[in-house]
Amino acid sequence: MKKIKNPFAAMAGKHDYNCFGCSPFNEIGLQLEFWEDGDEMFAKWHPRKSLESWMGILHGGIQASLLDELAGWIVLIKMKTAGVTSALNVKYLKPVNISKGEITVKGKLISVEKRLAKINCSLFDGSGQECVTAEAIYFCFPEKIARARYNYPGYDAFYDQE
Repeated sequence: MKKIKNPFAAMAGKHDYNCFGCSPFNEIGLQLEFWEDGDEMFAKWHPRKSLESWMGILHGGIQASLLDELAGWIVLIKMKTAGVTSALNVKYLKPVNISKGEITVKGKLISVEKRLAKINCSLFDGSGQECVTAEAIYFCFPEKIARARYNYPGYDAFYDQE
């Protein structure tokens, strides 16, 4: 299992990099960090009461954001480029109760057809119950375009040099 480094945090100034999903500088964002375990990637996150919908239940839009952000990082690592969401099909299986604690999102690249990557993700509540699944389709840019237009730093930037 390897921790994925967030090179965007070092590339930009504190006020320039404000991604809702992964920027450590976005005070109201998710501030996700990622790990790689073979073909799978995952993140762990502590839900906040300020992000609930019904009392004690994590808002569905936040659930979708967690899954979409993980899928985006799977593109960065597994496709070795940047991409954008083309489709996100979310299935809410059961409510995510905030009081159950730390949430885990897991996902992996399933297939690639031309420039489209298909990624399956799941969200597990603090008791380990699978509550949400998603199929994400990402349009992946050629690496040259990802570097020029989207600040893709290159695959090696996501790992500490040993």
